[in-house]
Amino acid sequence: MRADRLLQIVQLLRRNGRMSAAELARRLEVTKRTVLRDMDALSTAGIPVYAERGRGGGFALVPGFEPDVEQLTSAEARALFVAGGRGTAEALGLGGSFRSALHKLAAGLPDDAHRLVTHVQDRILLDAGGWHRDPDTLDALGDIQAAVLDDERIRIRYQSKAAAAPGDRTLDPWGLLQVGTTWYLIAAHRGRPRSYRISRISAVRRLGEPSRRPPDTDLQKVWQRMRDDFRRAPATEIVLRIHRPRLPMVLGSLSVTTLGDPRPVAGDPDVLSIPVRSLRAAAAMLVGFGAEVDVIAPDILREKIIEIAEGAREHHRDAARGPGPQ
Repeated sequence: MRADRLLQIVQLLRRNGRMSAAELARRLEVTKRTVLRDMDALSTAGIPVYAERGRGGGFALVPGFEPDVEQLTSAEARALFVAGGRGTAEALGLGGSFRSALHKLAAGLPDDAHRLVTHVQDRILLDAGGWHRDPDTLDALGDIQAAVLDDERIRIRYQSKAAAAPGDRTLDPWGLLQVGTTWYLIAAHRGRPRSYRISRISAVRRLGEPSRRPPDTDLQKVWQRMRDDFRRAPATEIVLRIHRPRLPMVLGSLSVTTLGDPRPVAGDPDVLSIPVRSLRAAAAMLVGFGAEVDVIAPDILREKIIEIAEGAREHHRDAARGPGPQ
């Protein structure tokens, strides 16, 4: 960790020039005493860093100092070429630049490292989509990305899972997040940060106003808090009797909404109590299993399954009738 922090200090001083111990401590999330010890370590290692006293003083590198560029190790080269960044680059419109960068890196590798990278690329393929997952529609990603990078407020048309129809929202973009193959916009709505799935955004309008993004925003910490809050959401216990051969399939389908492991009820291995975060999502998963799953409790889960099934029945019945007379 300390070696990484020393490299960070050199990078910060190269980028920003003179910096105070207090500012360095804040950026690195350490104490001023730790920064002073790190400065001694850098000097001992031959890095030309010096201190200026008094008001407006701080630490700086000797003008013109350029650290030696280290050659990539075999492991570092392998990580860069096989880490699966191509899909992300393509989604952001940077696919060509990504491929060009890899070609330039490959050209500068020693022969043995180049052979190792080629060997690994021939044998490892990453596809986050899998067999069944269809890629999200990302028509809005380009406009969203531009607004995020320009720190500009936007108005979007968004279809949430809970709403019957899309609604409009005015947002202050904070950043973009990729989870697996799914993209999200992290943005504040009425001052509170929320996540918006890009594939559910059907329209984007830039408002020409600066985004009200707090200057000290740490997107990683924001996402961690949102994720932790989501995981702490109160669970609802559902009790099901599941036809034994279908048990793995039912539990696999419910896994996206479960908050814990199922447990047998009253010693009956076919009757399970399962904590879920969303009754609506559980009902949507269970409706397709028909008579192979019995809902013991709660009654509202059974009602939601019936509601979803009847809605689907009416929809497909109307579609089968075709359009009426013109």
